[in-house]
Amino acid sequence: MSGNTRGKLKEHLEGVHRNIDWCLHHLAKSATLIEHQLQQLPEFQDVKGDDTKEELFYNRHPMYQAVTSLAEGLQTFDKLAKDIYDTL
Repeated sequence: MSGNTRGKLKEHLEGVHRNIDWCLHHLAKSATLIEHQLQQLPEFQDVKGDDTKEELFYNRHPMYQAVTSLAEGLQTFDKLAKDIYDTL
């Protein structure tokens, strides 16, 4: 592979990484917003103050599950892009 093509590929993969970082940032903000909404539910008072129970409480809610699952998937995707980058 010519050096120019290699350099361009690395540049694009760096762009993928930067975009994933922003996506993960926005997903973390989204998860925080969902957590704040869930804290308003009366059932939250039963688990408030216990980090493990709070986490289980959040994870029972589909929207929170969706956002955190998407973040996990993007982290895997980012790792794959990094592996490709490292082979160049």
